[in-house]
Amino acid sequence: MTLLALLAPVTALLDQSSAPSDVPNTDILHGGWLPYAARQTLTLIAGAGAANAAASFTGSGHTHLLLHHEDDVALYLRSHAAGTPAPAEAAEKTVTLTLAGTHYLECFRHRGDAEADHPWYLRTFQPESIYACHPGTLRTLETSPDGVQLVVARAPLAPDGPPLDADAYLQMVTAAQALITPVLTGGQAATEVSAR
Repeated sequence: MTLLALLAPVTALLDQSSAPSDVPNTDILHGGWLPYAARQTLTLIAGAGAANAAASFTGSGHTHLLLHHEDDVALYLRSHAAGTPAPAEAAEKTVTLTLAGTHYLECFRHRGDAEADHPWYLRTFQPESIYACHPGTLRTLETSPDGVQLVVARAPLAPDGPPLDADAYLQMVTAAQALITPVLTGGQAATEVSAR
């Protein structure tokens, strides 16, 4: 089974509406997928090349690394980066799988709530958590320094920062690899990783 096969139920979430009752009943939502997803993600990292750098970017406290784009599925790794996360509207529908660390999500009803720092929805995601984000959702994302998420979309993400060059891409992929590898042994990743 490939990562794309494992993620077939996840990509079904990309087709759901924003109605609370429209949640696919899929086994992956019940857990147990983390070790396999981590192993397959590491396989994709091993094959990742600098050609993906142009569709990868850093902005708003995160780095997004394109790992794979095939047909109507784009897979990104999202990790912590320097900068301050700020409220922004989601440009496209995504599904996020937390592989390591902690991921914080704040959603706001409108810009006034964001300016007043008055979220209507707060959620903390630990490893093996999944959530979908709909276009137009005003949200702030924050990731712990040891955090890595797999972000699934139908097409490459709209960048919120400058593209990475080939060297920066390869350094960031190496750093993400170091954070994901301990998931396979149940160990804790270091919060600071130096890229080789």
